[in-house]
Amino acid sequence: MNKMNKKVVGFVYALLTVIILSACSTEEVTTNHSDPQVSVSTTVKPLTKKEFSEVEISELTSPSKQDFRKVHVVLTLRGTDYLSNIQVKLPNYKQAFNNMKDDQQTRYWFGSGADEEQENKNIYTREFVLYTKGLNDKQMKEILAAAKVKTSWMVKDTKAKDQSEFAAGKNIKFEAK
Repeated sequence: MNKMNKKVVGFVYALLTVIILSACSTEEVTTNHSDPQVSVSTTVKPLTKKEFSEVEISELTSPSKQDFRKVHVVLTLRGTDYLSNIQVKLPNYKQAFNNMKDDQQTRYWFGSGADEEQENKNIYTREFVLYTKGLNDKQMKEILAAAKVKTSWMVKDTKAKDQSEFAAGKNIKFEAK
């Protein structure tokens, strides 16, 4: 074989190697988009004076600001650009706190929520006020930690459906009273 033929064979060999390697690597990229990253954070903190002034307390006997706490829950789904039909079912905190075992007190006072779609992520926020007189942080944490979030989605490319369920109270932070 002369020098020219060796160069052509070497070039063809290198070209085939590049083609094979690039074909293998694209497969991994497309399958990587099927599961969103999910994060949940929960903060329990005391009410401000202004927030306490907005709480309806007429049915309670001598209530104070220390008898109430605000719970702020944020669920974030990242990697949503490749998904469609995203469904998120957050826990029913009103039911969970108002139906505590051996507790006849109404605990869930009021709350609100918002769902926001941003570029490549969805954010679900819930905020509610609890009447916590007689409850300790451990009891509140047990109820928050037992709650489950259910999500489902469809991958746009493949139309494959998937779902996930996880604890809503993984990252619970209590701020000082």
